[in-house]
Amino acid sequence: MAVDLAAYRNLVAQAWESFILHGKHPGPEVNGVIAASWLRCKSYGVDPYGGVGPRVTERELQAKISANRKFIDVARPFMEDLYRFAGAGFMVVLTDDEPVLLEVIGDPAVSRRAGELNFSPGARWSEQAVGTNAIGTAVAIDGPIQVCAHEHYCALHHPWTCSAAPIHSQDGRLIGILDMTGPCELVHPHTLGMVMAAARAIENQLRWESAVREVELSNRMFLSTFSSISEAVVAIDGEGLIRQVNAAAARLLGRPEKDILGRNIAAFLDDLNPVARYIAERREYADQEALVITPSGKVYCTSTGKVIRDPEGRAPGMVITLREAKRVHRLVHKIVGHKAVFTFDDLVYRSDVMREAITLARHAAHTSLNILITGETGTGKEMIAQAIHNASPRSRGPFVALNCGAIPRELIESELFGYEGGAFTGAKREGRPGKFELADGGTVFLDEIAEMPLEMQVKLLRVVQERKVARLGSHDETPVEVRIIAATNVDLAEEVAKGNFRRDLFYRLNVMPIRMPALRERPEDIPLLAAHFVQKMSERLGKRPLEVDPEVFAALLSYAWPGNVRELENVLERAACLAEHAITLDHLPDYLRASKTREDRGADDARLPSASGASWSGLSLSLVEKEAILNVLENCGWNVSRAARMLGIGRNTIYRRLKEWEVKAQRR
Repeated sequence: MAVDLAAYRNLVAQAWESFILHGKHPGPEVNGVIAASWLRCKSYGVDPYGGVGPRVTERELQAKISANRKFIDVARPFMEDLYRFAGAGFMVVLTDDEPVLLEVIGDPAVSRRAGELNFSPGARWSEQAVGTNAIGTAVAIDGPIQVCAHEHYCALHHPWTCSAAPIHSQDGRLIGILDMTGPCELVHPHTLGMVMAAARAIENQLRWESAVREVELSNRMFLSTFSSISEAVVAIDGEGLIRQVNAAAARLLGRPEKDILGRNIAAFLDDLNPVARYIAERREYADQEALVITPSGKVYCTSTGKVIRDPEGRAPGMVITLREAKRVHRLVHKIVGHKAVFTFDDLVYRSDVMREAITLARHAAHTSLNILITGETGTGKEMIAQAIHNASPRSRGPFVALNCGAIPRELIESELFGYEGGAFTGAKREGRPGKFELADGGTVFLDEIAEMPLEMQVKLLRVVQERKVARLGSHDETPVEVRIIAATNVDLAEEVAKGNFRRDLFYRLNVMPIRMPALRERPEDIPLLAAHFVQKMSERLGKRPLEVDPEVFAALLSYAWPGNVRELENVLERAACLAEHAITLDHLPDYLRASKTREDRGADDARLPSASGASWSGLSLSLVEKEAILNVLENCGWNVSRAARMLGIGRNTIYRRLKEWEVKAQRR
């Protein structure tokens, strides 16, 4: 073996001399990889009598060491083992991908000799810099190689033998070179094999540590996500014992985490609830109602359970999510309804009697007192209830309305308080929350409260007093934080006297009474409301703003409006549908045309009748027109353009009328 190696070295030495001195192409006696490298080095213009590695700056070196710190730390133990195994006379080197030497471990004497070639940290050892060498050529071919004696392109390297192998990242990218260098007389055929084995070991260690980091990162991400989820999350093992909970679960269960872990999940669930059975049988389920036991009572939740399975298909545990039903209800309210639309800014009025009612309602909005709204049908009781809700601290909560007169007697209890599954024939298997649960955190509006049956009044009184509801078919009570606004179009005190309404419930609801005036009590609001409705109808129908004949206002003022504002809106909606450009008497119903008289007193300075129910006949058209225009101007802040649009007339017409009436337009 020694003879053969020596012969090969002689042949390579002769080939090198012929190539360098005479430009003769390397023959078959030279390893093909080495020959190809010589040709590259010649094309690079490398000095064959040079070979001293150029150095990067100290700042660049420190930056490279810092960027490759993890790589160096992983490789160092393997470099030390390789050096101990090789023994004295060798150096073990680690480079980056450029390749610049980063770390060197070796025999001091050998290191001093190699130092003459700048073979130390900070030197660049590429083919372009120092010709054919194990490190640079390994980078060029991206593979392991041993370069001995005259195989080096530069003469200064001929006393050395280098064995190098590339190191790759997990994704296959070249990140560095591991090299072992020593005097050429110490070379051994197994040297390259040892370097290759060490390089593979470094790659494996890098992959393992990367996998560990990924697992740690995934675990941290999981724990962060687990802790930050707003829903309660509980992880149980195969025995049903709780192994992990997040902060939301601890809050829901009303106990510190240490008092929950290790306990059976069954201790926190009503055993009659289907969810408890699903969990006991390790069955997956979704969006089921669960009754959770807490120190402060039972809480309705929506629950989903996911079975955890191992690679063999076994089910060693489950992950269970719990969301309080009232939070689900609030989310549903935001998406699909149970929302108050009207605010106090939507109310159109000028009359003192209406202003008094609104002022009282505004004060009531900032309290938590129960409110009783009275007034004839069509006076806007629900509208004022919505405005109160939207002006209250509960405005972010739901607004749930129920017409007590529209629900059959046998269903009103389930509508108000909900029911458990199977509570009665036709009941949904999963049960259903009632209006009070749905309104938790907000307002429940009970319209036509006088129509509520007496037996239901008893149950409602209990809810009003205790702020708890029990579903039909259940003895468990759920706390609710609800503001009650009731409304009626009858004299509730008179109904109490007749025995049709409970006195104690009346006093509970009538804490803050608000009376909505009939439209005939607020005649000065009629032109203003009419202009508002006509503008709204024109926009809804996609028409240009409709004009309104002054005789129409006279007809509207001459009518008693038993259906109040609702009737007025319906009349004008019909008229707007029929009219092309302007609403005239012909577009009004017959009974309205009949109620209007055309007698004109000619008293332009006359005042509109008070809310005494007096007849509206005999009003002059000029007075009606004047009152309508002035009312709209007042409501619009004397913005003539806006008033003209609402009235369906031109701005010049308004200016002309103001001049005739000797009224100066006010500036706001």
